[in-house]
Amino acid sequence: MGYIIKDTAALLTTKLTDAARRKMSEGTFNISYFQIGDSEVCYDCIDGEILSNGMVLDSEYNAKSLSPIPEKNQANIKYPIYTDSNSTNTFGIPVKSSYIDNIFNTAAPRGFFATGSTSDFNRVIYTSGYTKNPNWVSDISNINSGQTLTLTYNELSASVNGQAEVGDFITIYYESVGSLSAITNNYPILTYKVLSVTGDTSGSTGTVYLQLDRDLPRYGTEGYTGLTRAMIYPSGMTELYDTFTPEFYWNQDAIDFESNCDVSNTDVKIWNMNIPWTESPAGVFSTTHQGFTNYDSKKYVGTKEYLGYNTNSGQTDSGGTYYYNSFSEKINLSPSNQKSIAIVHYTNQSIDNLYGEKFALQPYDSLYPNNTGQARNFKIHIPWLMWHKSNNSEIGETFYVDPPGFDSLNLFTVHYLKSNVNSNMNNPGLRYYHLWDTNTNSNGYPNRVGKVWPDLKIITFDDDEIIAALSYKSNRNWTLPAPKLGLIVPNSFDGSVSSGEGILSGSSQSLWVTYRFNSISDTNSLHCNYYTLISGTDPECPPDSADVTFRLGDEFPFMMGDNTTPYVSGFNANEITILVQKVATGQKPLPDGWYEIDVTNQMSAYTENNFITVDGLKKTTFLITKTDFDNAVSSGNSYRLNNYIDIPQQGDTGATLNFGGEYFFYGTVQTDIQATIYVMNYLCNLGSTQFLNSSNPTWSNTDSIYVSEIGLYDNEKNLMIITKVQSPEKRLGVQQYSIKFDF
Repeated sequence: MGYIIKDTAALLTTKLTDAARRKMSEGTFNISYFQIGDSEVCYDCIDGEILSNGMVLDSEYNAKSLSPIPEKNQANIKYPIYTDSNSTNTFGIPVKSSYIDNIFNTAAPRGFFATGSTSDFNRVIYTSGYTKNPNWVSDISNINSGQTLTLTYNELSASVNGQAEVGDFITIYYESVGSLSAITNNYPILTYKVLSVTGDTSGSTGTVYLQLDRDLPRYGTEGYTGLTRAMIYPSGMTELYDTFTPEFYWNQDAIDFESNCDVSNTDVKIWNMNIPWTESPAGVFSTTHQGFTNYDSKKYVGTKEYLGYNTNSGQTDSGGTYYYNSFSEKINLSPSNQKSIAIVHYTNQSIDNLYGEKFALQPYDSLYPNNTGQARNFKIHIPWLMWHKSNNSEIGETFYVDPPGFDSLNLFTVHYLKSNVNSNMNNPGLRYYHLWDTNTNSNGYPNRVGKVWPDLKIITFDDDEIIAALSYKSNRNWTLPAPKLGLIVPNSFDGSVSSGEGILSGSSQSLWVTYRFNSISDTNSLHCNYYTLISGTDPECPPDSADVTFRLGDEFPFMMGDNTTPYVSGFNANEITILVQKVATGQKPLPDGWYEIDVTNQMSAYTENNFITVDGLKKTTFLITKTDFDNAVSSGNSYRLNNYIDIPQQGDTGATLNFGGEYFFYGTVQTDIQATIYVMNYLCNLGSTQFLNSSNPTWSNTDSIYVSEIGLYDNEKNLMIITKVQSPEKRLGVQQYSIKFDF
């Protein structure tokens, strides 16, 4: 119990009583009456002119309780004021005037990268709350394939959380960052899992050797030089960012509780990320290697289904996912063809509700562009991403629900996921907004890459190539464009036409197509994660069979073309192979049903120092013929992903990183937050001839009335809400007290 502090408290302080909370639990809460009182006024003790300076006890939750004896309490209005001069009735009838209000605030940006000015978005935060240890560098000239990384001590921060251990993650920035420099620019990265640690593990000097889950690049043999910094991150959330169990509300000291009783305010600095797969990537043979049912994020597949990314029949909104190929053609992706999604969420044991009830996504107001709560303030920064849609060829992307510069396209539009099973969900449905970049395609539109679910407070990336880049195991931080496929009369590629059978015979046959690059410099990585489909034509319409053409547009802003640049500023390739799978029309591809066709020789005139050039990719129309396909099948040239990336075999115990093994989002989320306030408001109206007589024994009918409290009661006259006035207030003419309680 305390007094109202006059210089900081509101004019009215209101609390829901214990009795009200019990009535709510029973579903019998109601408001039927009000009283006003002057219980904390002593009229004959001091001069009436200074009564308004008197101290008033703060309103309390336990002013009225219905708990059993001895906990029962009744701190009601001691001296109610009569409604009329007959001095019998003290209860008035309140007028209900409830309404809805919204409040907005800005959540602190959380993630591994600083925010502020645009130049800050790429600055890696390396303090102890973010990294386990940032104090190691490696000489790029010594990175020559193999799985052993040599690190030398180079202090960046004196505050660390330990040294590298088995199971930790290590992110390597493949660019010369200087001998002592922090990372303040966007660089290519790869993230690995540590399988063993040897050497000087004390962490103060010397050299340490880490065995990683897969091969390193071959940069040393290609002439790259300079020091590259490595950031060591813990193996799981609870080792640095969170705890196994919720914290105590109080920071308790087991020895001396009274001297250490502060409210806990732990702030988890990073967001989680999980990538559940519902089918294995192309080239995974489950007979020998672990498939998607063994992937670490498999327990999140239920969310994938709930959000409409799995079955076509579960929801009405089955066409909301699409992307543009490298010729700005829109490709719709059905839920059943969504192999995986990346779920970015904020799940931790902190007692603080740091993101309120929901993300604030209000329309942009050009007159007040800096207002809190606008959707344009929602940003997701991925500073290391080499996005193939980039118009400026700069590493790093920021994604928006309301991207600046596209107001005329009405991209910020609410959408609803509706159930095909339960109509009660569909009024209007589960709310979401599309997530966009700010790079313009030739059709004038930017690229959608996912969805933001403001009421769930999660983000889903559903663009297959963004997902590939976010996955550590894909072994690349660049994305690849989707090709454009076409049909051509067999044997007519050079302009002549002759008889022959094509790879697709009639509309009953379809071909799934993707591709991959191989490099003698970079490590080999995941194939393009877009799978493109083309079907044969009606056999009654010539040609009755056809070969398939494959084209790529000008969407390789980070392909270097050769290895003559001094540092690793992108990626290069020596070979391009097309991956194909022929199916009956309507069927999905099987992970172990792909064949690999090397088409590098089709662009031999467009290479430079044996490296594929962007110009060559743009100018080459690749041809996939029946002969190519038949030769691949007959020679057993099945596409096996484990030939290029070390993926766990069946029976592996989990030491090796697999797809879905990510647990944190390596980026930064920036958003405003919103709370919807349902204001229970009751107006207590005092007429000019009412409430002019007090039951206070210190009052005489010559004294003015002063009000110190207002009570709201249910139909049984149990005190539900107690309101105290900051200082006793003189009763004058017609008055109104508006008693509010927020939910």
